[in-house]
Amino acid sequence: MAMWFLIYSCMHQVLIKDMKNDVTKKCNLPVPTSDIFYAGTGNLLCRSEDKIVLFDVQQRSTLGELTTPFVKYVIWSSNMENVALLSKHAIIIANKRLVHTCTVHETIRVKSGAWDESGVFIYTTLNHIKYCLPNGDSGIVRTLDVPIYITRVSKETLFCLDRDGKNRVIQIDPTEYLFKLALFQRRFDQVKCSFTYFHGTPVFI
Repeated sequence: MAMWFLIYSCMHQVLIKDMKNDVTKKCNLPVPTSDIFYAGTGNLLCRSEDKIVLFDVQQRSTLGELTTPFVKYVIWSSNMENVALLSKHAIIIANKRLVHTCTVHETIRVKSGAWDESGVFIYTTLNHIKYCLPNGDSGIVRTLDVPIYITRVSKETLFCLDRDGKNRVIQIDPTEYLFKLALFQRRFDQVKCSFTYFHGTPVFI
């Protein structure tokens, strides 16, 4: 199988190179682009000042676009079905075709984020770990004494880096957002179980 990689050119185009570093193809990008991000095999996200464009490099066609604030980071879910676009003070959630799902605005700068296994986006600001559900509902998971940068979330465990670049592991309580997620997805059997645990009182059904 042939292997190749992309190089972004300042001429708003990408150069497709083989493993010998020889240019095999040049491809003009659909918009004036300040940066590119991975978007699955053969696809790129092209960032301009006011939008993100999903571009198929092989077909040289635009698959979708979304008006956004200036995006700093792009974080895909593990199955590549959803993407979080992080700007300075907002998080935009979209599906793999850049169809908008929801937007969360923050007054304090967004620092980092990651998808947990249930499909909830977990992110940090300067002094909080927070969550964002697919319907745009958001809330606080816990407060922070110092800023952290999330690398992974697995159930009740959050992996991150501190400002010194050291690995840290933080325990979190996902009860609130998993309860709300079950409500949103109409999984009422799980809602009953979550409701019991959420209120801390045993209820037998």
